[in-house]
Amino acid sequence: MTERNVVFLVADGGMEQMLRGFFGRGQAHSRVNCAPFTHEIIVSPTKDPGVYNTARELLRPYELTESHAVVMVDAAWEGSPGADAIREAVEAQLDGVWKNSAVIVLDPELEVWFWRDSPELGRVLNIPAQYRGKPMRELLPSMGPSAWPTGQAKPTDPKEALMYLRKSRQYRADKSNAVFRRAAELSFKGCTDPAFKRLLSTLQTWFPSEYAS
Repeated sequence: MTERNVVFLVADGGMEQMLRGFFGRGQAHSRVNCAPFTHEIIVSPTKDPGVYNTARELLRPYELTESHAVVMVDAAWEGSPGADAIREAVEAQLDGVWKNSAVIVLDPELEVWFWRDSPELGRVLNIPAQYRGKPMRELLPSMGPSAWPTGQAKPTDPKEALMYLRKSRQYRADKSNAVFRRAAELSFKGCTDPAFKRLLSTLQTWFPSEYAS
């Protein structure tokens, strides 16, 4: 068993690309402020409901070879019991099987990690050049006045905001999951999303920076 290895079970390809972008650099641990670790990512073939219902079965092949497991799942999907119930149910599946495990529920969905009011997202989304220098908040007014209220860190509906830019003939945003990887390569400094902070604190606890050697 590798003592500094993490297997990530994620619900879809967007989450996979987000993690690959965040951990893809040679010194990825420095972004987390922890000791170096290796990782493997597996994607559930049955999306969020599959992770919710069968996380232990999906992770079973790794029980004897990996030391740490992280499960990532959205809170919003058809039939979802809600973020707290999802976390409790998946934790119960892993309890007694994995000595070190964490369940990260993205509330409401992965897109909450994507958004920041930065012109860099224009490049990430590959929108036409004339719009790339503008803060993203300025591209959403036609969705309605409540799309991204002043003083709010994220759009009101992060997924719908991304879909809006992708469907727009004006902005023609990239529809591939690669946007999540490119977004994750940007700085997450100042990100206050509870699920993201939970992921960082979990890795820092498992792999303290004082054990970096």
